[in-house]
Amino acid sequence: LDGLLLVSGNDAAIALAQHDGHTIAGFVRRMNLRAQQLGLTCSRFSTPSGIRDQGNHSCALDLATLARLDLHNPVVRRIVGMRRARIPFPVKGGVLDLFNINPFIDQAGVTGVKTGLTNAAGRCYVVTAHVNGHYLGVVLLHTPDPFTQVPQLMRAGARAEQAG
Repeated sequence: LDGLLLVSGNDAAIALAQHDGHTIAGFVRRMNLRAQQLGLTCSRFSTPSGIRDQGNHSCALDLATLARLDLHNPVVRRIVGMRRARIPFPVKGGVLDLFNINPFIDQAGVTGVKTGLTNAAGRCYVVTAHVNGHYLGVVLLHTPDPFTQVPQLMRAGARAEQAG
């Protein structure tokens, strides 16, 4: 999970799918069934990692729903909020350091969640934060300027909550 969630390890997604679903195809079928059960109306999966664009798609609402559900899981919440994980590894001195590739993770209040990049989807960000006693989230798809947009949207959300 550390390799999957911190560094977007496509190899980790495949290994987890093979372990949990016995086959990649079986795991992807279960992903799509679970998406339906969760009421995700625009998400469709063709791979466990999403690296291949064809057949994979989602929308901001579905990604926000998944983020909310993920953050209710204490294991996932801990991992996506970490800056780094050090795990035992049979080579390289016996440990492997994995660093969170979410560029916002070091900002005050940021609690996670995930970044992504594919040719079709472009740069995508699902960022959550605990600000002024409120939990806020931003979902950006195919964003040209996340380093401006994410902080602006978080500030706007914090102002709206304060005015609330």
